[in-house]
Amino acid sequence: MDRTLTLDKLAVELLTLVSFFACTDGGQTGCSLALVSKRINYASRPARFYSVQLLDSPTQIEKFLQSYQQQQARATDNIPRVRHLCLSFFGKGLETAPTDATPMPAPRSRAEWLASLQKRAQHMQSGQESLDEQYNRVIPALIRTVAPDLHSLALMQAQWRSSTVLRCQFPCLEEMTLVGGDPTFLPFDFLPSDKPIYPVLKRLHHIQSLVNKDVDFFKWAKHAPELTHLRVSRLDYHPRGTVDTLIQSIGTSAPEDVFPHLEKVVIQPNPGPPLGTRQGTAELSYRDFLSHLRRSITKARVPVLLLPPMELPKVAPGVDPSRGCIMKLRSVWQSAIEGKQYTWETSVAEPQLPPARLMPSGFVTPSHMAKGMVAVGA
Repeated sequence: MDRTLTLDKLAVELLTLVSFFACTDGGQTGCSLALVSKRINYASRPARFYSVQLLDSPTQIEKFLQSYQQQQARATDNIPRVRHLCLSFFGKGLETAPTDATPMPAPRSRAEWLASLQKRAQHMQSGQESLDEQYNRVIPALIRTVAPDLHSLALMQAQWRSSTVLRCQFPCLEEMTLVGGDPTFLPFDFLPSDKPIYPVLKRLHHIQSLVNKDVDFFKWAKHAPELTHLRVSRLDYHPRGTVDTLIQSIGTSAPEDVFPHLEKVVIQPNPGPPLGTRQGTAELSYRDFLSHLRRSITKARVPVLLLPPMELPKVAPGVDPSRGCIMKLRSVWQSAIEGKQYTWETSVAEPQLPPARLMPSGFVTPSHMAKGMVAVGA
């Protein structure tokens, strides 16, 4: 009597449940399960898009939407839905290899040097404008499609400039990590405050960047009224509005309707001035900032954990630092999907980058997948 138990012998309902536990890596496992057999393809379909990472390009997002909408249209029951989304607008993913560009000859005069700087700036501006146009074409459709079902969202905006204001809610979103400030396509000033955008959001993690705009936490209190955990990483004394509204909104003098369910706040300051450099004014300003934080948290109405300042490792020559940011974001997001909330109170640091050829890919559907599936990649 054959007592061997294989996936094909399990009940479909059990296979579907197992698939949900397995599909927490951003899409790779879901795509692989679809190739095992027709039965497992069918059983795993509801979990195929359970977690999705879109880190590479606007083209990847466009192809993902095509595949996702096709699969939803094909399903008669147990429609696949995106529950966890990791999204980057850098326009290049984890597989971007270091460039081995031939160094330009040294300029022979100041005029030549200025001309080269101008040419480089024009090239960068042109490239960013092209990316802006492409993302503005696909992001509204993506957000409108997934917003009703998302439980967690990790978003890295980079320098993307949104030309569209979306009017949509995230009725199921419970956890969100943002790098680079508030979502530019959902500006609070253009949306009614009596209809919260994030009505059930519990955990919000803001990771500041060098190009941040002010984050107004009083506006967040209106649009995330059920928030219980708030974290701000890489907090700097500029922009000042971010620091002031954070301190005021968690203070004892805050109105009762400001984060009424808040239980815990975690703050990790920005790295200080480099050691060994003569930056007297900058060093004094930084010390004053840390002292201000320490004094302020003593007046908070909820427990506040002040972590040591973030430490940034040296970036190896030829390595794009944005890859480290994407890795960090994806790691925080995936830990939350897997229920590893211990990362909530640990220091956030830029991970060391392995060689590009060893980096895991983004959301990639094999081109030889069963009929109806399309390749999703840059």
